[in-house]
Amino acid sequence: MLTIADFSRKIIFDLNKTFPIARVQGKYVIVESNPNSVSIPVSSIYREYQQVKDYRKTLKLYVDIINDILNQYKFKIDYNSVYPFLKSMDFGKGENDIQFYREQAFTDIDVLYVSDMGETFRFILQTDDVDFEKVKKRAWENLNKLSNILVRLDDAFNIFCLRYATDFNASFLLSDSMQKQIIKKVGRDYLFAIPSSSTLLVAKYHLEYIKIIKSLIIADKDPNRISDKIYQYKNGVFDIIDEGY
Repeated sequence: MLTIADFSRKIIFDLNKTFPIARVQGKYVIVESNPNSVSIPVSSIYREYQQVKDYRKTLKLYVDIINDILNQYKFKIDYNSVYPFLKSMDFGKGENDIQFYREQAFTDIDVLYVSDMGETFRFILQTDDVDFEKVKKRAWENLNKLSNILVRLDDAFNIFCLRYATDFNASFLLSDSMQKQIIKKVGRDYLFAIPSSSTLLVAKYHLEYIKIIKSLIIADKDPNRISDKIYQYKNGVFDIIDEGY
């Protein structure tokens, strides 16, 4: 029979062959499989081992138990409530090894995908058991079912923002309906900035507008920051405006 200390070391070693992270923390075996985790008292597992007197049977039993618990809380996606979400390219990187499913949108901005769960958003992870192509397709379809109105910030300037404040305002930039509004009100070539999730700024290309947009970026109080850059869309290409313009 293994001592409890030897048993703890051995079962952690073997659990790490099946799960991403397994460790002993205090009196508990902790198994992590993002975004979920399971805690089981070491004494309970060791007591089972003492009763069956078979390490392999005990290991298999608890691998099955842990899998059942993790699967019970496994993320189940509703494709009718997924949306694209523009975020800084640095957002979420290096945070507890959580790997968000993401693609590059612009030079310093990525597209992530979220499930709207009512009170909160849940980001789609690379480890989720979902059809990622379906996620992308349905996310853009769902965004295109939403609407917002591009309005002039001031009658004296051809600078526009969105009438209604929502968490999807930055993402609206790439929706079909918003592109049609931009073409109609601003033109096919334009400046834009998305300093935060709730702010989209669009303008005709004028040097004076660049200065105004910079001041608006600084004044934006939304803590969900995305980018402090000003972009130009011209001839079908998105480029950051040169700081010296």
